[in-house]
Amino acid sequence: MTTLIIIVLCIFVFILSSVLGLILVDLQHITTDLVYINTHTTNAGVTSNLHFGLIQHLTVTMNQTLQKTRHLQQTEYQREHHLEQMLLNLTHDIKTPLTVATGYVQLIQRQPTTATTTNLQRVLNNLASVNYYLRYLMDFNLVRTKANHLNLESINVSHFLEQELFGLFDELTAKHITVTPQIAPNITLTTDQLLLQRIIQNLVGNWLKYAKNSAIVSLRFLDEQHICLEFQNETTVTATQKEVTTKQFYTTDDHSTQSLGLGLNIVQSLVTTLGGKLMLQTDSQSFTVRLAFRTTPPID
Repeated sequence: MTTLIIIVLCIFVFILSSVLGLILVDLQHITTDLVYINTHTTNAGVTSNLHFGLIQHLTVTMNQTLQKTRHLQQTEYQREHHLEQMLLNLTHDIKTPLTVATGYVQLIQRQPTTATTTNLQRVLNNLASVNYYLRYLMDFNLVRTKANHLNLESINVSHFLEQELFGLFDELTAKHITVTPQIAPNITLTTDQLLLQRIIQNLVGNWLKYAKNSAIVSLRFLDEQHICLEFQNETTVTATQKEVTTKQFYTTDDHSTQSLGLGLNIVQSLVTTLGGKLMLQTDSQSFTVRLAFRTTPPID
C-alpha cells in the first residue's frame, strides 16, 4: 500500500514538474516576444504555445494593452502632424500680407506722393491680416504648451460665457450681428479658463468674419454628465466652402475658406486638449459648431 502511494506521488510530482516546466518555457517565450516588440517597430503581438487558461488570459490581456498603447502612439503622432501642418499654414498666411504691406511702405518711402488714403488703407488692411494670423500663432503655441499642463478649476460657464459675449458686444454690433443667447444658468465645468476663453473668442471671431444678420449661442445639459456649447449663425460662406471645411478642416486656395479652416483647426485642437468633442453641422443658410464637454454638477 505504501509503495502504491509513493508511486502515485511520484507520478503526481512528475506531472506537476512537467506542467511547471512547460509554463516556464512558455513564459520565457512570451518574454522573448515582449523584448522583440519593445526593440522593433512592429504590429506583432504576444503568442503562447500552451492552451492553459491563465497563460492564454495573460497573452490576451498583454495584446490588448499593446493595441491600446499603439493606438495612443498613433493618435499622438497624428496630433503632432496636425499641429505641424497648422504651423506651416500659419507661417505661409502671415508671409503674404506682410510682404504686401512692406511693399507699399517701401513704395511710399521712395515716392511720398503715393501715400494716398487708398494705399495707406491697403497697408492697414494687410497689417490687420498679419495681426489676425499672429493671434492664431499664439493659440497654436498655447495648444502645445497647455497639452500637458492644464490649469484646471471649476468655472461657472454660464456666467463666463455671458461675460465674454458682453466684452465682444461692440464688435458684434458694428458688424450688425444680433446675438440671441440661450444660456442655461449655473452650469459648471472643471476646465482650463484660458483655453475655454480662446475657444469662445475664436468662434465669435468666426461670426465677425462670416456671419450675417443673426447668430445664436446656446449652453445646455446634454445629460447628467455632459454639456453642449453651440454657436450657430447665418453665413456668407458658400455651400462648397463649408463642405470642404467640414470634411477636411484644411485650407484651400480661397482666402476666406483658408481663414475659416484655420480657425476651426485651432478650435478643434483647443477642444481636444480640454477632453471635449467638436461637431459641425451645415445647411443652405446656417453654420453650426457644437462642442460637448464632460461637466461637474450645477451650482445650487
